[in-house]
Amino acid sequence: MNQPAASSVRSGAHWTIYLPSLAVAGTWGLVYFWAVTRDPALSAIAAIALAIEVAVVPLLLIHAFLRARVLEAEVGAGKLRLVSGFPVRRRLDMELGEIAVAQVRRPVAQRLFGGGALALITRQGKRHLVADLADADAIAAAINNAIRRNGAA
Repeated sequence: MNQPAASSVRSGAHWTIYLPSLAVAGTWGLVYFWAVTRDPALSAIAAIALAIEVAVVPLLLIHAFLRARVLEAEVGAGKLRLVSGFPVRRRLDMELGEIAVAQVRRPVAQRLFGGGALALITRQGKRHLVADLADADAIAAAINNAIRRNGAA
């Protein structure tokens, strides 16, 4: 994105973007240790768990990292600019007057650790959802405040 305006509000990715990858790693780690501590050891299950830990978990972490590097939201100068997605990058540039409402949605993990998803509904009824923002509250507040100011004018 270009240089932000002085009155712009920006947000990038929140660290909870990595939680699904870490949950998979933890789950299959437990499966591995459970399988090797049985008597006799369950070597086939342990091998599957180890293969997932070695091959799948790094891919999930790399995907989350690349999503985090791309994710950005900015509100300023009467416009909203969103960039999200990996491997297919999605860009959304729209005037704030086109937005009917902006809300923040939080799954359980983000209620505990912070972050959230920005849900937008345009005046035409189209819906957009951008997950894993670090400061979704500030972005939604900036949009809704601009909508109120424009509605009062």
